[in-house]
Amino acid sequence: IGARLSVLSQSELYKAIRHHHKNDTRKNTHRAVKQALDTIEATSGSRPPPSQLWLALKKRKHKTLTQKWCAFNWKALHQAHKVGEYWLHTRMKDSRMPCTECNAPAESLEHILLECRVSHQELVWDLVKSQWELTGREWPCINMGLILGISAIQIRDPDGKVNHALTRLFQILVSESCYLIWCLRCEWRIGREANPMRRHTVSEVTARWQSAINKRLRMDWKLTSRAIYKKKALPQRLVARTWQLIAPNLQYINEKRIEGVLVGMGIERRPPGRNR
Repeated sequence: IGARLSVLSQSELYKAIRHHHKNDTRKNTHRAVKQALDTIEATSGSRPPPSQLWLALKKRKHKTLTQKWCAFNWKALHQAHKVGEYWLHTRMKDSRMPCTECNAPAESLEHILLECRVSHQELVWDLVKSQWELTGREWPCINMGLILGISAIQIRDPDGKVNHALTRLFQILVSESCYLIWCLRCEWRIGREANPMRRHTVSEVTARWQSAINKRLRMDWKLTSRAIYKKKALPQRLVARTWQLIAPNLQYINEKRIEGVLVGMGIERRPPGRNR
């Protein structure tokens, strides 16, 4: 690489090797990334570079996206989830590949998140829409491209400026809801052995979604503690602006209790454990 080994560090050598290494382009990954970027451009009005998708999943700025979601999103961009056509050339394709409840030939990730009746995706998206409409913004059309590119999506004000608080709220709502839909599908398909009589009920799904969003709200406030997280603590102003439109009774964190719940979801209980 044109440098003396005696003066190079291991980090510099590694970066140089990665720079000169030719990455093989995966057709499925290229197709998924293009779909995500096209949707971002149509929604936000700007087209970010492909590297921004991967960096956003890696850095998780302001802890907006959870580590579990980033791993899930990374696999989705690579189409590495073991669903749908993954089973096409295996002996289990007749039992694993189709969605028998919907009569779909392939239970793809898009089918699970946006079409399947078993995953209760329609109910979950209705819950998300009802909360998002409290912000006064129009609910966008949810498609696979938006889900794949949620880490780089931007919500803009009428003057064209990026609204960081609404962007963060939208990313949290969509990512948490998608991951819940995926978990519900896996629980029914694997844990409940795809038994039609053991589907999740409407009340159960609603309670699970409310719990997931309230958990994120509480976690956000916990991450604002400078006494614990020092310089890595989230700005309280950012967290307040993120949730203020859908949780109007939100209050600042204090030493003993985290207050603030979503509209119509009752009174928030104290979290278990000593540090409550």
